[in-house]
Amino acid sequence: MGQTEKPGFTRALRVRFTLAYAALFLPFAVATPYLQVLLRRRGFERQAIGLILGTLEVVAVLAPPVWGWLSDRADRRRLFLALGVAGCIPTFLLFGVVQTLWPALLVAVLFGWCYRPLIPLTDGITFRHIGVCGGDYGSVRIGGSIAFIACTITLERLGVAQSQGGTMILAAMCVACALQLACVWLLPVVHAARAVPAGHAGTEKRTMRVFLRRDFLLFTFCAFLGRLAMMGYYGFFSLYLKEVHGFEQAGLIWWIGPLSEMPVIYFSRRIMQRIGVRNLFALGLAGCTVRLLGFAAAPGLWCVIPLQLLHSLTFGAYHCASVTYVSRVVPPRLHSTAQTLFAAITVGGGGILGGLFGGRIAQAYGFPAMYAVCGATAFAGLLLLLFAVPRRSA
Repeated sequence: MGQTEKPGFTRALRVRFTLAYAALFLPFAVATPYLQVLLRRRGFERQAIGLILGTLEVVAVLAPPVWGWLSDRADRRRLFLALGVAGCIPTFLLFGVVQTLWPALLVAVLFGWCYRPLIPLTDGITFRHIGVCGGDYGSVRIGGSIAFIACTITLERLGVAQSQGGTMILAAMCVACALQLACVWLLPVVHAARAVPAGHAGTEKRTMRVFLRRDFLLFTFCAFLGRLAMMGYYGFFSLYLKEVHGFEQAGLIWWIGPLSEMPVIYFSRRIMQRIGVRNLFALGLAGCTVRLLGFAAAPGLWCVIPLQLLHSLTFGAYHCASVTYVSRVVPPRLHSTAQTLFAAITVGGGGILGGLFGGRIAQAYGFPAMYAVCGATAFAGLLLLLFAVPRRSA
């Protein structure tokens, strides 16, 4: 059944959630396009960059479940989110100091421990509130897309990618994290007594059994394959634009993706009510397949730019369908645990292999070959989803 608006989800709360998501994606608007550029300016080669980004994703397997479990257990979710944001500032600055691989890997561990749990922790707080008070995830999550676009355009206008030694990238991350830290407290608190209806305590003890169900495991594996494939985009797209197509202002093309995702995110609840969660996720994997294979075959920048519009599916449909699915199978009190565990397996595990193998393939055979392999991986996930995962209504 679909989510229904309840009196607890007022217009003021909608604004607060939207601003919180806008602030959440400011650090991601810096790290996603520009961390790879910063590492390149620090003298690291493609394979080394892939290894560093892969290490960052290794931590994404371990850190989110730990942060999620601790925040649920302590019932202090905003505090743990704030601690994570605060920790991103000093750890990211260390990337501006390291010059060799092993210290850079250590910095990736430290930064990833604080950075990777931010989105699933925020989603856990949001779905916990929606589960009790009602609401629409897509209508507030769109704030993150708007902020990502505005931030990348601003950074490009400031010439952040061309800064000597990447100093402007480091400064931009500090400002972005400071703004997010100030907005963490906009997120409302749903106390444990409201999140656990009477008579449901015993159900929570059996939550882990839900994660062993065949349909959930298959869905999670499909999401894992999708993320593994898309690491070719998230980890190497800026370098691909520069080294294959000779275009250095990557942020001007990155923002097209978040712009295209906004309608899908905003109307995601209605779409899932009409076609189901699984089918919306299938559209996401189909978009991954076409987009990545398109990058592999693109003869010029004129072909790459239209493919960015598929971000509406590769992120908008993929993300909204996956977090909605997860929110359906656990009680509200454990939403942070569930979202962080799912993120650890898909974003973390998929990111590890995507960063490691993507960098190795790009180093040995070039970026077009890497994107061809990534596209084939996404297609395998799509086939598994369509033939093995049952439909599920929103």
